[in-house]
Amino acid sequence: MNRMLRLRDSNSICGLAARSWLAAILAIMAMAGSPAAFAQEAQEAQWIWAPEHKKDAVPQGSVYFRKTFEVANPESGEISIAADDNYELYVNSRKVAVGESARSLNKLNISQYLSRGRNLIAVRVNNTAGSTAAMVARVFIKERGGRWMNHSSNGTWKTALDPFPLWNMLIYSDTRWSQAQSFGALGSTSPWDRQESVAEELPEQHERFKVNREFKVERLAGHELTGSLIAMTFNEFGQILASREDGPLLLIADTNDDQIPDHVAVYCDKVKSCQGILAVNGEVYVIGDGPDGAGLYRCGDYDGDSKLETVRTVIKFKGPLSEHGPHGLALGHDGFLYMSVGNHSSIEGEYDPKSPYRHSYEGDIVPRYEDPGGHAAGVKAPGGVILRSDLDGKKVEVVAGGFRNAYDLAFNREGDLFTHDSDMESDMGASWYRPTLVHHVVPGGEYGWRSGWSKWPEYYPDTLPAIVDTGRGSPTGAVVYDHHMFPVRFQNALFLADWSEGRIIAVRMKKDGASYATQSETFLQGEPLNVTDLEVGPDGGLYFTTGGRGTGGGIYRVSWRGEVPEGLRDLGEGLSEVIRQPQLQSAWSRQRIASLKAEFGDTWGTTLAGVARSDANPSRYRTRALNLMQLFGPFPSTDLLVTLSQEKNEEVRAKAAELMGMHPTKESQTRLQKMLDDVDRTVRRKACEALLRANQTASLTQLTACLVSDDRFESYVARRLLERLPEEQYRERILKTSDQRLFIEGSLALMLANPSRKNGIDVLERSSEMIEGFVSDRNFTDLMRVMQVAITRGDLKADDAPRLREQLAVEFPSGNSLMNRELMRLLAFFQASSPMDRYLDFIEGDAPEIDKLHVALHLRFIEPGWNSAGRMRLLRYYAKARKREDGGGSFPFYVSNVSRDFARSLAAEDIPEVLAQAEEWPEAALAMLYKLPHKIDDSMLDLLIEVDEKMAQADSENLDVKKLKIGIAAVLARSGDPASMKYLRDMWDRDPERRKAIALGLATQPSEENWPYLVKSLSLLDAESAKELMKILAEVDVKPHDAKPYRDVILKGLELEKDGARETVALLEHWSGEQMSAPEDAWDDAMGAWQIWYKRRFPEGQTAKLPSTSSKNTYSFEELTAFLATEQGQAGSADRGAVVYKTAQCAKCHRHGGQGDSIGPDLTGVAKRFTRREILESIVFPSHVISDQYASKTILTVDGKQTTGMVVPGAAGTILVLQADGKKKEIAETEIDDIIPSKVSAMPEGLLNDLSLEEITDLMTFLIGPNRTVIARQPK
Repeated sequence: MNRMLRLRDSNSICGLAARSWLAAILAIMAMAGSPAAFAQEAQEAQWIWAPEHKKDAVPQGSVYFRKTFEVANPESGEISIAADDNYELYVNSRKVAVGESARSLNKLNISQYLSRGRNLIAVRVNNTAGSTAAMVARVFIKERGGRWMNHSSNGTWKTALDPFPLWNMLIYSDTRWSQAQSFGALGSTSPWDRQESVAEELPEQHERFKVNREFKVERLAGHELTGSLIAMTFNEFGQILASREDGPLLLIADTNDDQIPDHVAVYCDKVKSCQGILAVNGEVYVIGDGPDGAGLYRCGDYDGDSKLETVRTVIKFKGPLSEHGPHGLALGHDGFLYMSVGNHSSIEGEYDPKSPYRHSYEGDIVPRYEDPGGHAAGVKAPGGVILRSDLDGKKVEVVAGGFRNAYDLAFNREGDLFTHDSDMESDMGASWYRPTLVHHVVPGGEYGWRSGWSKWPEYYPDTLPAIVDTGRGSPTGAVVYDHHMFPVRFQNALFLADWSEGRIIAVRMKKDGASYATQSETFLQGEPLNVTDLEVGPDGGLYFTTGGRGTGGGIYRVSWRGEVPEGLRDLGEGLSEVIRQPQLQSAWSRQRIASLKAEFGDTWGTTLAGVARSDANPSRYRTRALNLMQLFGPFPSTDLLVTLSQEKNEEVRAKAAELMGMHPTKESQTRLQKMLDDVDRTVRRKACEALLRANQTASLTQLTACLVSDDRFESYVARRLLERLPEEQYRERILKTSDQRLFIEGSLALMLANPSRKNGIDVLERSSEMIEGFVSDRNFTDLMRVMQVAITRGDLKADDAPRLREQLAVEFPSGNSLMNRELMRLLAFFQASSPMDRYLDFIEGDAPEIDKLHVALHLRFIEPGWNSAGRMRLLRYYAKARKREDGGGSFPFYVSNVSRDFARSLAAEDIPEVLAQAEEWPEAALAMLYKLPHKIDDSMLDLLIEVDEKMAQADSENLDVKKLKIGIAAVLARSGDPASMKYLRDMWDRDPERRKAIALGLATQPSEENWPYLVKSLSLLDAESAKELMKILAEVDVKPHDAKPYRDVILKGLELEKDGARETVALLEHWSGEQMSAPEDAWDDAMGAWQIWYKRRFPEGQTAKLPSTSSKNTYSFEELTAFLATEQGQAGSADRGAVVYKTAQCAKCHRHGGQGDSIGPDLTGVAKRFTRREILESIVFPSHVISDQYASKTILTVDGKQTTGMVVPGAAGTILVLQADGKKKEIAETEIDDIIPSKVSAMPEGLLNDLSLEEITDLMTFLIGPNRTVIARQPK
């Protein structure tokens, strides 16, 4: 396969000549039409406000906003918000944040507040000063396994000036609200952003961009021209190729030579959402969603019409294009394609077996806990990878692995590769958290990402460390600056785009051993700066695109203000221009070199070879000459490379070694083997890498110096090379050596390349011998990793190395944090129980919390050596750790899951003590329930009852508490003895909020005693549970005689509609012995027939009809129910509620404690008799359920008058009628003509209409008591 780059000539797209160049421009102009024709619908967040106000004439006061959206299975969500002047933000009725700035976006993670189905973002903005006001909010929501969706502020948001209460509730109807007006997009709307004109220079300390005053930022093209962009590059002619999100590949051109793009044309619409773009040899390679799904495609314009009409699939990837799939694309100095692929994707087919990266393995020796939120659960090594392919995709190799989701990749001037990998924010606070890291990628490199808690720390000898930690962020584009138009300190620097933090990072590198030492800084900060990609243009500017997740797109340029000396700007002519051509990684640079090559004719190769040979030339020129020979031909000869490998300059030697690996011969192998003794570490590393690439080997003796090096990059690639040797050529020496570093690296090579039980046991035995003597902390830690690899690769058991168990046990705890972590992994595997007291003292001591947690989580795997006191100490630690507030979103749930599993291993003797601590250890107490026998004795019944009564006071919103309460009911139901059933019935009577769960328990024995409770529970159950219960009741030979059970069943059927009509009718037929409908009848017809039957059968019964809120009511029942379930709705004051109880006239009829009259039902202890929902329902719908004792009657007197109300005995010979308005009327019995039952309650509707929501909250708190606060929620 010919990898040489060629001139892009007239047979490719446009040609090089001025005539062809002009033709290309004209073609673009003809296609482009008006810019608007290609503008994507704006999805960037908009500055919005109420339409009643003009932009510059906003009065002081509040404006309210709402946005609803559907989410089937939410995984995560983010909001970035700003407002003029201050705001309150609610997500699904919960107040999430307050703020008071329009100058910076407040970024918030709202994942925990999202729910399946309909969701609501609500904002109240208050303009306190000035005549301008607006709000902007970027809202991104991600479904599990799906992509990010954009619900940012725009004209679809609803707004109101003076809404009714409950405006921030999901149940609230905003149909009468107005559509918001938009003042403009975030980042380009004054006065909150500066409104720039195209190509206008942006001040360095401008609100949107902050950059060193040496530089200037220009906007070249806005969203209206480009749409939301996710990737870009330059083609051979310096034109921009950009990828529109969810759209085509665009060709963006400057048609009037003013260095400002002014025309956009669709370049290719057969591949969309291209995340990687590379122009090579007159063709364009893209990674995107094309005819074969997610893939690498090779696109060509062979008819010269400035459209890529030919699209060929080069590599297909599994699954759809996603945020953790294939991403960036780059051309290496070797002429091969390099791709970064996230951890949720791989190619269709097999990787080349001779790939640099081989022998992937998980590497953990205790069972893995996956992320509680389900992220990447089950994804196996190597996770994310860097791939290398020829231009035809016939040979695809894995260069390196163990990444999470590295997005882009870039080569520096020396030919070394770098990538920027993302973090897992929810892991923060745990020992397995990996921050956002920049990696120097070497062939065969392993970088340690694994799913769940099994991520490798970077100190492991079988992985490589990062060169810089960039903090929290979302890495996107990357480029190395190899131009002369920036100051020297930024030349050969790595520039990185960070989408979520709105910044561009500059990483300056200098040689440090076999790798690099770095200095990183924020080069450019934006508010906002949704930067997606970076490129260096022909003019030496740093170009970047914005967009992603539907946000505003554009193209910007950063330029240096200083004056570049003419000597640098003028590249000279001929050979000078060839060698000094900047940015070799770009298509425009390679195109210029290709044209110059044509001018040299047959002298091209010898001229470049001469440059490389002459030590009078700077090393940079010499290595550039060699790179050009590799890319453009002729390939350098073995003689040339062998000669250059002996030069004094280490950069020349390193480049010669690199190229010998691409063009292997026996002579070059011999020379590379000698270079393993070079004085320079980088040269030695490059020699190892070259032998790896050439599939050549070196002996253990030749590799020893590199293997024992204290430079991890050097020793790592040497070990990869050792893995290629036949086992018999190094095994015995490695197992017998006294050199600890040689043994560590050699035994890793042995176990990776030749995993076997015998090798594993031999490695463990030699490790055991070594740690008997003096071992440094570093070597001891690395030896423990060798033991782990031997165990996992050799498939060994704990009893295979009993001596090691005791040796390691005496080492814990050490004074070294990292040693303790690796000791704990091994001690857990070996079931080492002798240090039990030391383990427990450690987690209760003053060690760092992260180390204590690591030990405690691994203690769960040790089975022997426990006593009851020790087990309780560990459970106490778990309870404490779970409450830490410095961890990520998954942190407390990892702890809960481990605590639950540890509790399952406890002894029967621990059950009473664990259950006694159920308030603190609900997950452990729940595990104990699984150990109970089906039939429990009286003492256990007493204990469960005691625990149950304690849990009545526990946090009712804690997921583990809820599960435990349900579990207790299930255990009692499973036991099935009369005493357990009786307690369940008692529990049903006294704890209304648990009646749903208790009913399910009672349903296991639908006896005559349980039957009334089951019938009364129907109205409380969800659809599926209610249907199952109706099926059970239809099998029980007990039938009701009064109206209420029939009414309850009919009401439930009306509520369930089509979903439950069949079960409802079956139960009614079973009870009544009658058939009122046919099986084929529509559900509403069938239920209507039973309503008629009920009215005829029970003419005096309450109407079997679902209640509806009167249009006169301020609040609907659904609104109040939703509101009272929020934090705000549960934060009432009983003292204030007592005042409301009086002012709302409740005390005129009802007694509560020592307050009120006793004509109506006594409300003292009402929460012990009814659920919160039932109490609220009685207030809102007083006539829906009326007790016979308090039923209203209509009194007809002899004079023809009538009075309706609740009738109670009055003075002698009179009755007292309590009327709906609270007034009492006394009527003599002699004046009564008739008393007729009424189906209307004496209690009037609309009692809450005049109360505020705060007053309603206080009233409910007074009647029922406060709810508990929420501690934690299960991750989505």
